[in-house]
Amino acid sequence: MEMPYLPLRYERSDVFPTTSMSIRPGMHITVSSGTLQKKLEWKTEAVSPLFELSYNRNKAICGEVGRTIVEHRPGYSSLGFLGPVCGHSEYDCGDEVKLYSIWVGPKVFDGFCQSVNGKDSVGFRSFHKGAYNCCSFKTDAREEGILGKLDRCFSGEADNLNRLLLESQVLELLSLNLERLLGAGSDGIRPEELSRTDIECLARAREILLARLESPPSLLELSRLIQMNDCKLKRSFKRYFGKTVYEFIREQRLEKAFFLLQDGRYNVSQSASAVGYTNLSHFSQVFRSRFGVNPSELLSCVTHERIGKKNTFCQLHP
Repeated sequence: MEMPYLPLRYERSDVFPTTSMSIRPGMHITVSSGTLQKKLEWKTEAVSPLFELSYNRNKAICGEVGRTIVEHRPGYSSLGFLGPVCGHSEYDCGDEVKLYSIWVGPKVFDGFCQSVNGKDSVGFRSFHKGAYNCCSFKTDAREEGILGKLDRCFSGEADNLNRLLLESQVLELLSLNLERLLGAGSDGIRPEELSRTDIECLARAREILLARLESPPSLLELSRLIQMNDCKLKRSFKRYFGKTVYEFIREQRLEKAFFLLQDGRYNVSQSASAVGYTNLSHFSQVFRSRFGVNPSELLSCVTHERIGKKNTFCQLHP
């Protein structure tokens, strides 16, 4: 059985980490959360190879792993491939920290890669370069929705966690990022067939589209922004992400609308407008086609669920 414990050495503090638990053999999660009461230099040491998927939920964190300068930005997932290596980061008194780190052993990571793309030719060794190698991806609406659930999950006592639900959320986050990392397109073309410059341009295109879902740029404007020929952009985007630019925008719009409705702070009209839909009838039609439920029905379920929880609370706390 691989990695029965987390092969990471660190000095525990009131903030780093507040929670550390095994999700399944070879996979762990640590949660660092709180406000620093004094200036702190936090040091870690990976004693054997590890993959880390991390999310910073507050202001940007800068540190160093080996000789690599690392920045964890909110709104991005950070993927790191570690050998035996030391890292450190510095914090000032009063800094607020909320950081999720998902740790996966190499063999388990290899199995996840095979589950995502159906092949065993790509795994941990494909990305582990030297003592440390990293990359990051801008989070999308679906991912932010899962992270919101994690926030609520860890807002109470760790002993009361629904471990099965937590595992499903962690696995979904891993799946989303492995799809991006592997560039698992529906046509089966490997990302290695694209140059590093092309992949960087496509990552930039994805970030622009996610930031402008309510009024996305035209294909010509997008091609100018990333400095790639529009014909090549169409072809390469489909090759790398497995969907056309239009399909990507539509999918992300609907995912964000679902998240807004599920969060309960937006009504149907506001959610549609927030993602660029002006025709409510068309919005409801494509939403139902994507999720199998009308947006008004989803909002109604969310509202009833919240009312039920409130009534239960009132009955328990008169």
